[in-house]
Amino acid sequence: MLQPDERLLFRISALTADAHRIHYDVPYCRDEEGHPGLVVHGPLLALLMLELVRRYAPERRLRSLSYRLRRPVFAGEHIAAAGAPTADGAELSLATARERRHATAEVTFSRAG
Repeated sequence: MLQPDERLLFRISALTADAHRIHYDVPYCRDEEGHPGLVVHGPLLALLMLELVRRYAPERRLRSLSYRLRRPVFAGEHIAAAGAPTADGAELSLATARERRHATAEVTFSRAG
């Protein structure tokens, strides 16, 4: 579980050179974009889902990741990742108390060889 705050979002913006104000400027985010708070970066959400794979299948090599952002996550929300194995990979998702599926992903693993 992760609860992103303003500092983390600012650091991710700097790391990824993402200058969109919805990630670091609260008044802009609320007043201009109509969001209740800062928006968590999509790539950070994808990394959070991939953390499940790293933690529970560290010996496996990824072949592909396909993800879809469905609903925004806002700073301060608790985010929980969940996943289930498939025949050749895993299906992943992110939830908050507000929404069951903010993001979904499919991972496939490289074949052993």
